[in-house]
Amino acid sequence: MKKTIYIVSSVWMIFVGISFSWNYINAKNEQKTVAFQAARSSFDQIVIIRAWNAGHSGVYVPITNKTQPNPYLEDPLRDIEVNENLKLTKVNPAFMTRQIAEIASKREGILFHITSLNPIRPENRPTIREETALKAFEKGIKEIGEIVNVKSSSYIFYMAPLLTEKECLKCHAPQDIKKGIL
Repeated sequence: MKKTIYIVSSVWMIFVGISFSWNYINAKNEQKTVAFQAARSSFDQIVIIRAWNAGHSGVYVPITNKTQPNPYLEDPLRDIEVNENLKLTKVNPAFMTRQIAEIASKREGILFHITSLNPIRPENRPTIREETALKAFEKGIKEIGEIVNVKSSSYIFYMAPLLTEKECLKCHAPQDIKKGIL
């Protein structure tokens, strides 16, 4: 009798252990899926917002301590004076993305930025991981996502290409970039 209870208990414990492991692995995979969907959705929203901005050839905002003229934007109409109390500067998609990234970082702890193998703004140079992703995009890869562990924390690295649209060429033509290219 004791032997039967021991065998049944052992089988039950093995079953519970396998079930727990199976459910744990499924939960971790689902967590990754949801995280990548959220990252992809955030990226898509930024692309839409950038397209809106580019469709208006940039937008003008008041010059303030927080928003100074973009030194990398070569546009004869970058800054305009409405009157003696109001001076405006043009915010192009790249500058807007940087400002949105700063807000996201402060409010939500979400870090993102634009980068390129040939950036106009030196601070947009890619990290080694980003450079590898950019080169993969040149070969046709559509997106890259992975969980990265740093010390005792994990974060999602997600990257997808920003393809050049007609409106982008106003700023990027000097880089000899063509429509539809990274």
